Amino acid sequence: MMKWLQKLLDPMPGPTRLPPFAANTFLVWEPCTHSHAEVVPGYVRYLLELGYDVAVFITPKRLDEGLFSRFSDPRLTLHRLSQRAIRRMFRRHGLGAARGILITTARKISGRADYTLEQQWFAGRQPHQRLLLVEHDIKPAFEQGALTPDIITLREPHYRNAMTTAVNPHYFGNIRINGKQDDIARFITIGAMRSRRRNTRLLIDAVQRLHDSGLTRFRIGVIGRGSLRGVPAVLRPYFEIKGRIDFGTLYAEMEHADFFLPLLDPDNPAHERYITTGTSGSFQLIYGFSTPCLVARKFAAVNHFNQSNSILYDANDDLAESMKQAIMMNPDRYRSMQLALQQQAAAIRQQSLANLQQLIHA
Repeated sequence: MMKWLQKLLDPMPGPTRLPPFAANTFLVWEPCTHSHAEVVPGYVRYLLELGYDVAVFITPKRLDEGLFSRFSDPRLTLHRLSQRAIRRMFRRHGLGAARGILITTARKISGRADYTLEQQWFAGRQPHQRLLLVEHDIKPAFEQGALTPDIITLREPHYRNAMTTAVNPHYFGNIRINGKQDDIARFITIGAMRSRRRNTRLLIDAVQRLHDSGLTRFRIGVIGRGSLRGVPAVLRPYFEIKGRIDFGTLYAEMEHADFFLPLLDPDNPAHERYITTGTSGSFQLIYGFSTPCLVARKFAAVNHFNQSNSILYDANDDLAESMKQAIMMNPDRYRSMQLALQQQAAAIRQQSLANLQQLIHA
């Protein structure tokens, strides 16, 4: 047996116990320590709306970063444990009396694409106790023959007739939805700012074109690592490098932004996953904060973006023109776009809630 798998299966020391949860409790576990946590509040909200008490198991770091800083509910408990302690607890005690568990990053527990370890850990559950797995990229599981309609994805996949259940989380708590600012249009983008990255160069080129045309009343907040070393000095005032920030700060930055720049490249094969096997956490922020995005048309329809709720462009060369439209947009048009985005998010929410309820009662 491989050493890493043996380590997972061998008994671990320690007294961690499963709290005595009532039968109406649903457990939520995020086993990823570096990403995907932004989906957790949205899944918790759905379970609360379906009438369950919810217990979240997550590392102290994720909570200290403010993941639930805008969200509280008397039926919600947050359990601060290391991933090692969480694993030990579930391996030893299973689900107890709880109604079920939602694991928000499938395959993170073992790294395997067939979900066998997840099934082993909860093999002793009763027939009414549900094990729900969220998959963020279906390709490995599909190619292993392990993908089933019971697997949750953030949207419907578009890959070789694969079937899953779409449950899209985009709730972050009590947030403000602001109108467009009058003085300076504020864009936000998430990802490393590195001059060698193609989408970074596309953004710099667009900003150069705007600057050359005399359109200067805009700023771009960049969430993520990187620097302005590859940006011409004359363009640097347009960029605000925020670095890696916590969730509380991210929520505030989203409230402050007028437009979102996903910077998906229609000519980059690596970005095909955003319309086939996976999705982007940026979309959840766009839905949740009603922040219109500028997105290449290739990525729009399958991710619920259209001309009413977003600014679409056909080719990379059109990014500058799209940014110009955003900068020049009047408040009434902006508000109309926000309302359309809210309506789309509400429709996604309604269908997601129905899908989750059906899965739980299957």
